[in-house]
Amino acid sequence: MRYDSLGVADGVGGWGQVKGANPALYSRKLMHYASAELNNYDDIANTDIEIGDYYGVDPKAILAKSYALTTRDAADEGIVGSSTALVVILRDDELRIANIGDCGIMIIRNHEPIFRNEEQQHSFNFPFQLGTGSRDSPVDAQLFKVKVQEGDIVILGSDGMFDNVFDDEIVDIVRGVVNGGGVDPKRITDALLGRAREVAEDGRFASSPFQSRAIQEGLYYQGGKMDDVTVLAGVVR
Repeated sequence: MRYDSLGVADGVGGWGQVKGANPALYSRKLMHYASAELNNYDDIANTDIEIGDYYGVDPKAILAKSYALTTRDAADEGIVGSSTALVVILRDDELRIANIGDCGIMIIRNHEPIFRNEEQQHSFNFPFQLGTGSRDSPVDAQLFKVKVQEGDIVILGSDGMFDNVFDDEIVDIVRGVVNGGGVDPKRITDALLGRAREVAEDGRFASSPFQSRAIQEGLYYQGGKMDDVTVLAGVVR
């Protein structure tokens, strides 16, 4: 989290069956290097970055640099794993979004969603990802540019949230928080996390977006999906 950018990466759980794999570390390195790269734009007087580069910054290029540095570390340190990733950068009234995999972003204005990305999946529950053995790279990332206004609320989350909480329910939860005491990002994330956990732990009765997609694939599935959940909220000022 930075004043001008947000990012989330989610280590792929399938590596849990591979001894010595560490997708959590891989995901943290992706975000560490993305943040470090963006830090360079805060002090352009002492870097090779020009003012045009500052306004022209591309989240896809940031993700590519982060991926290159993480790949270097993986080779040097023997890190095995992979991760999905989503990076958003605010410049003036434009939010620039780069996404690879199944993390999600929603932008809410005046209690209504004005943008929501789609997941990148090779097949059901098999997202695009960066890392060991993956044929995907930052070149494959989706790139979006969205005009925003002051007061817009930006929600980022790992698939653990968007698999458990329907989009219209996310909007209702945010509306309830805002109407109950103003736009507080911490209260928004707490409310969304609470609902995601509630659904994930209810394997019998609760319906979920993951259940709906599984049924569309011809699979029997009921309830929420147990998963790690990360949620970030920001407000355009």
